[in-house]
Amino acid sequence: MPQRQKQDKPASRNRASSLQRRLETLAYQNGADFFGVADLVPVREFIVNQGGEMVGGFPLGISIGMRISDTIVDSHSPDEKHGLSLYWWHVYSVITPMLDVLAQRVQQELKAEGHRTLHVPGSMPYNRKTLKSLLPHKLAAHLSGIGWIGKSCLLITPEFGPRVRFVTVLTDAPLLPGKSLDQTCGKCSRCIEACPVQALKGIEFRPEDPVESRFDTRKCEQYRSTNPCGLCVAACPFGRPAGNKESRD
Repeated sequence: MPQRQKQDKPASRNRASSLQRRLETLAYQNGADFFGVADLVPVREFIVNQGGEMVGGFPLGISIGMRISDTIVDSHSPDEKHGLSLYWWHVYSVITPMLDVLAQRVQQELKAEGHRTLHVPGSMPYNRKTLKSLLPHKLAAHLSGIGWIGKSCLLITPEFGPRVRFVTVLTDAPLLPGKSLDQTCGKCSRCIEACPVQALKGIEFRPEDPVESRFDTRKCEQYRSTNPCGLCVAACPFGRPAGNKESRD
């Protein structure tokens, strides 16, 4: 029996890595720029409190991200109106639906292997009273090692900064999770300066602190109800194209 256990463990890891490679290949072949796996067990209490037992009933989250067009982000203006905003259209009518279709395909692959799974939509329903979603996609992306949560309360990737949209697929499949990045925004305060309603407080992310300590969600929501704002995304120097970078100090 002990000898069989030693043989089963490598076999189990091989099956997990084989499935993970398949899912990762599927994601990248269909337009994804990021693929990561997050261990959600340590943050289960937070997830249950925010999204409920159904969302909190999965040990892992697959985070899939797609890059937002630099041309569109760089041309984004505070004067844009919802009906005429190329930025808003690109993010919510192009990138987000693409991510949802891809997440559904990943979910189908997992189901075919007999695993439980839940696709959390890219623009998910959220509580109108608390303005909190079922599950922050940036949480899964952060825990998977794709990036860190910046002063803007956005997920910041080393490659493209916050110019990325994410979707999450929850599962109980035996995948191998990554590790969160130990990085911060440093002295940079570009997003705080760019916010038209001063919703950002300039405080670095700490998992034990409530989001209210860093971000006034209500101010942001009220402004975005009439303005297609992504100015904190455009202002961040991380991920800016060559020739369009500014100092982060």
